[in-house]
Amino acid sequence: MLRGIFAVIFGILALWMPGPTFATLVIFFGAFMLVDGIFSTIAAFEAKGTVKGWGWLLFFGIIGILVGILTLINPFAAMPALIFLFAFWALMTGILEIAAAIRLRKQIKGEGWFIFAGIVTIIFAVLIMLNPLAGVIAISTFFGIYALVFGILNISLAIRLKRHEPATPSALA
Repeated sequence: MLRGIFAVIFGILALWMPGPTFATLVIFFGAFMLVDGIFSTIAAFEAKGTVKGWGWLLFFGIIGILVGILTLINPFAAMPALIFLFAFWALMTGILEIAAAIRLRKQIKGEGWFIFAGIVTIIFAVLIMLNPLAGVIAISTFFGIYALVFGILNISLAIRLKRHEPATPSALA
């Protein structure tokens, strides 16, 4: 229940204050990149000599550490990079959605909807590239809506589980 309540509060704050929300996401991204880079580097050294391509894991681990440190030192400098990374991800997703729809057109019906979704995703990516500030608002809004839905679903689940709670603790045993 508490998890759901905090998610709803976060969702409302994200929708109400997209700028600070995005800044917080950038800081979390930096922390994630740092931790992921450290673990990738450790995994690379553990894989050395036993796994082909361990050097790539080491390379990406070091890059992750550097990106994480740079992001945490100056999150505002990392913001544009994150916006364009998000836009690039959306662009690639749109292209892949269209390619998948074309490939699967003989196996599925309604592939036009998948192509349409791919086109909308590509347009979304281009709009973010053309107006990065709108990208900040879009990303924050996306996370805000996601947090609201996630929180409401968690609160709903908690209420339903509470209704079905066993009468005595021994019923769990």
